[in-house]
Amino acid sequence: MIYRSPQTSVPTMAESSCAPDDFSCPVCLEILCDPATLACGHTYCLQCIQKHWDKASAKGQYSCPQCRQVFKPRPSLGRNNMLMEAMKKLRVGEQDKSSPMCSSLTPSAVMSVNPSLQPAAGMADGATVPAVKTVQVGLYPQLPSTSVKLCPLHKQVLEFFCCDDKESVCDECSLVQHKGHRVVRPDEEKEQELSKKKAKIQRSIQEREGLIQTLPQIFEAKKTAIQGLQTENLQIFDEEMKSLVLMRSQVMELLQAYEASSYNRLESHRYRLQEEISQLYKEDEELNRLTNSQDSIQFLKTLDTTDAEYVVGNAQLEILPPESIESGIRLALGAFREGLHDLCKGSLASIFRVVNDASEKAPDPNNLQAASPNTAPEMTPASNSDNKPKTTTLQHPAASSANLEKDLTSISMEIVTPESREEMLKFRFEPTLDCNSAYRHIRLSDGDRKATLRAENQNYPEHTERFVYWRQVMCREPLAGSPYYWEVEWTGQKVTIGVTYKEIGRSTADDGSRLGHNEHSWSLYWSGTAFSVWHAGKETVLAAPKARRIGVYVDQQAGVLAFYRVSHNQAHQICCVQTEFRGALYPAFRFWTGVGSTITICPLA
Repeated sequence: MIYRSPQTSVPTMAESSCAPDDFSCPVCLEILCDPATLACGHTYCLQCIQKHWDKASAKGQYSCPQCRQVFKPRPSLGRNNMLMEAMKKLRVGEQDKSSPMCSSLTPSAVMSVNPSLQPAAGMADGATVPAVKTVQVGLYPQLPSTSVKLCPLHKQVLEFFCCDDKESVCDECSLVQHKGHRVVRPDEEKEQELSKKKAKIQRSIQEREGLIQTLPQIFEAKKTAIQGLQTENLQIFDEEMKSLVLMRSQVMELLQAYEASSYNRLESHRYRLQEEISQLYKEDEELNRLTNSQDSIQFLKTLDTTDAEYVVGNAQLEILPPESIESGIRLALGAFREGLHDLCKGSLASIFRVVNDASEKAPDPNNLQAASPNTAPEMTPASNSDNKPKTTTLQHPAASSANLEKDLTSISMEIVTPESREEMLKFRFEPTLDCNSAYRHIRLSDGDRKATLRAENQNYPEHTERFVYWRQVMCREPLAGSPYYWEVEWTGQKVTIGVTYKEIGRSTADDGSRLGHNEHSWSLYWSGTAFSVWHAGKETVLAAPKARRIGVYVDQQAGVLAFYRVSHNQAHQICCVQTEFRGALYPAFRFWTGVGSTITICPLA
């Protein structure tokens, strides 16, 4: 049998809610266009009510065409946006209602949309299907139900935003309570702000891309300038070395001339003495001849002549020049050596200060994670076969100037440690701690110039340069060439301060990664009772009092490492290590026990 069901209509949204005539203007009798609601509650087309009031402007009375309520003065009207949205939905509903899909909707189509309306399998013939409920099958847009916020004072839509008071306002509030404020529409202001932000970001991107493009030119310019300085430096030192060699030759020629002059003078004296000796022999013979003479008067006359000549000979021997000129030459050469040493040292300090000050004034790209500008270039470590320093000696401060006997013909350019803190501050340097090497319980702060031992794990990311076992941290900057000086303050019971090569171990628990206990590092250790110096696992105990502020002086090129006890702006040397460094050095520190212990790199004026 063929199942048939009665015709069932599906009401549209417009039919289930309201008719278009409900939204007509009482003046023009057409559907509202730009609806405007008066204070009395009646709604008209904005243009219709404006024309109606324009005709009554001569009387100065503005009334509602329906209820005749009079308004004085003439109200300022605006479009009712909420009603406009409702009108749009109504027009969409009218269009969907007149569409062919709506007229061709059959009961079978309704059942295909709602399976619950299909008849049961065992339903008897002639059974009727229940009435079809109103369903929406996607023919009309499903608009989200939004609750429009109204102004509690004026009962109008909060369609504006006051930028001064940071709150939503209605049209009436913007003219009264927020008069003079910057009132905007949120959507328009959002678009403007987004446009401004995007434009600003684009400008920043373009500026940085432009800077990136100029970096190669800047680098080439700096490279050319530095290479020019290097060439000039070589020329100056070559010229000065030639001057020194020429001066050495002139001094040698002068000494040789003095030697020849002295020899000739001595030969002249020898020749004269020989002549005098011959003359004396003759006089002696004459005396022997007169001895046999019987004439006493003639003997006395001859004797007076002999005595006179002998006296004259003695007077000529007494006017020989003294042999003390050598001491004067030694003093002059010694003064030249000291003056040249001071000149070289002062000039080097001036050059280093200029470079260091320029590096400090340069912008710090640490936040950009670039190399520090005031660091020396990293040197390539030597091969493992040349791993061990050639000589290592520890000297007491009093013995640092011992054994200074020099040959007169040599000019020493030996570099020694500075004698005062003021002199060391010419080489001041403030390294920064490297977070990639910090032990997991060491927290860095104050621009990576302070390290604190904490009980909690700092959750650093894994890194090949991080110390895994020992509570240690290194600095970023490699130290090579010219002297460097920095100071450290520490708290706690024990501390280790030193320098190391970059290839020190990081992940092992043995002495290979322990500061001062391998051939890659040197350290000063305070045990709680005394200082000691460690290198290659060997300890040298020092007789020095405790110091909370330690100064470190490094001259990598000269092979000098010195530690100082700093107090009251004075530096007293604890010890000095003289060796031959084979590569760049990095400041390094080690914590012992004691949560809360700190190590701070001090700022130097």
